[in-house]
Amino acid sequence: MGFKDEFKRYFPERRKRCAAIIHTASAAAAGAAGATMVPGSDSIAIAPVQVAMITALADEFDIPWTDAAVRSTLYATLGTMVGKGGANLVLRWVPVWGNVVRAAVAAGVTQALGWAVVKKLETEGRLV
Repeated sequence: MGFKDEFKRYFPERRKRCAAIIHTASAAAAGAAGATMVPGSDSIAIAPVQVAMITALADEFDIPWTDAAVRSTLYATLGTMVGKGGANLVLRWVPVWGNVVRAAVAAGVTQALGWAVVKKLETEGRLV
């Protein structure tokens, strides 16, 4: 029995599996943003987490990846960096609090991106 089968066994409802994927990615994004010391470098650490989250969500809906889907996902991920830009400008060099705010913003943006992807996959059945 593989990981995916075990995951489905413990979370029989698709919505709960999506929530688990999104919450895990949000926690990872918050950790990555909070751990970075150089302002702006958190975007580099968060992008792979968000792409992995979208990949897992697409896999949950049995949606195959195409070049266009990968491109649009990367553009969406780059778009989320704009949301974090405000927090970086305001609290760029404040020790401790700057990291806390960057972590909170990263978690919120990742949550929003994840649920937007789930809504698109539920309504349209595709990423692009």
